[in-house]
Amino acid sequence: MQTQPQASSVPRRNGNVPVLITWDVDPDPHIRYALRQQSIDVTLDLCHSFNLPATFFVTARAQHLTASTLQWMVAEGHEIGCHGLTHSLEEDFNRMPLERQRQHIQQATEELRGRIGQPLLSFRSPRVKTSAHTLQLLYECGYRVDSSVCSQRFDFISSNLLNPGWLIAPRLPYQPSSTNPFRRGDLPIWEVPVSAMGLPFISSTLRVLGTAFMKRFFKVLYLEARRTGKPIVYLAHPTEFVGERPHRRFRWRHLSPAVIRKRGLLLR
Repeated sequence: MQTQPQASSVPRRNGNVPVLITWDVDPDPHIRYALRQQSIDVTLDLCHSFNLPATFFVTARAQHLTASTLQWMVAEGHEIGCHGLTHSLEEDFNRMPLERQRQHIQQATEELRGRIGQPLLSFRSPRVKTSAHTLQLLYECGYRVDSSVCSQRFDFISSNLLNPGWLIAPRLPYQPSSTNPFRRGDLPIWEVPVSAMGLPFISSTLRVLGTAFMKRFFKVLYLEARRTGKPIVYLAHPTEFVGERPHRRFRWRHLSPAVIRKRGLLLR
């Protein structure tokens, strides 16, 4: 992702609209290891077929991505961003204590940087949960872009169920406040929101509502981008493109406030 918006990239009435393709790669324990590896191959083939440079937000402890694979992805023109250390339920950055966040972010950054051999500039929090502390720590660790805010997202499958910060967050890329990640300020890092209009522009929406809906959704976002200059930011998970999905048996505890706060409603 760009380290900051450039004047030349802002769409004009007859200009191009920037579309940012982003992939969240995490060690989903519900999906077989071999399938997770296969999903990366499918994703890279897809990007290559359409000549799409993308940002892969990688969880540092995602063992199905080796150093050689990550380096090959960089050589192919893709960016590697950080998606946290473990993606466990503990990594809840809107609640995790400051020093614990610092340990996780620093460790994840060091591990990924050692595997790709170059600095990391972009970050997306596990389950897109963030805080003012998180953004300050990201800046201290050398990051220039975060993409953990989903402006105007309001849906019931998000782990940020009914997040009021999302509802008030700016739609265009912005520099956040040092005290509120959902307000403009002067923190020297850019927040690039994932596209949403009630529903998020992500692969889970595609899987639930289908291609025809997503095409219409894209047209609406495209018209907005032509008018305002907002980039379209698409979030996808590689494992959602290989056919097999984990079956989670319903439990009444899935309706408890603690589970909903961590994972959202487990309806997918």
